Amino acid sequence: MIEITSLSAIEHILTHKPDRIKRLVFSRSHKRSPRLLKIQETARAHRIPVDDEPSRREEEPLTAFLSSFIYSTFDHLIETSRSKTSRLVLALDHLQDPQNFGALCRSADAFGVSGILIPKDRGVLVTPGVYHASAGAVETVPVILVGNLGEALRKLKEHEFWIVGTAIGSDAKPLAETPTFQKIALVMGAEPEGLSHHIAGLCDWKAEIPLKGKIQSLNVSAAGAILMYEFARRLAG
Repeated sequence: MIEITSLSAIEHILTHKPDRIKRLVFSRSHKRSPRLLKIQETARAHRIPVDDEPSRREEEPLTAFLSSFIYSTFDHLIETSRSKTSRLVLALDHLQDPQNFGALCRSADAFGVSGILIPKDRGVLVTPGVYHASAGAVETVPVILVGNLGEALRKLKEHEFWIVGTAIGSDAKPLAETPTFQKIALVMGAEPEGLSHHIAGLCDWKAEIPLKGKIQSLNVSAAGAILMYEFARRLAG
């Protein structure tokens, strides 16, 4: 069972995946605002049990209880990739920070990414923190847990995906010079290491975002949002 307290995440899941919520608990110490009343009304419309209990955390007026997170499958990702609207995949090379993961999920949902690949070991998994940082979007973009990220990328190549990695340095080209591939698997590395040597070696192209400021790097979730937007824009053209 997963407990989340982010109102934005709860509202998003109520709208798009209400069956994932098993129970809502309102804090007796908080006055029901119009926003909370709307959540309660929506939950009851979906026949989700609603209870009142003493607050366990004074700053949190509502807790949603969800059943365990359901990861999607690689086969489903391949099946959906046959659609012209499902040609952008995000792969995360041992990302550790749940806040960055959640922010990337939110951007992935916004830009129509068809799936996010994460490795089973040495990387972040879906946690309540990811729900909060994604505003619930982790429920509406498929997340695929793979045993071997490199092997998954090789299989994507067999299905006509081009592997585009993010990098900084002499072997990376400016984003504007990246060809317009028909299917893209965008690979983001962990901070501050970037892509592992093995995964970098699987990339067909390495792109970097030109920066003009004195700080010559971006947070991985900020960089991911820029790249996902750009590739989604190209693929839609």
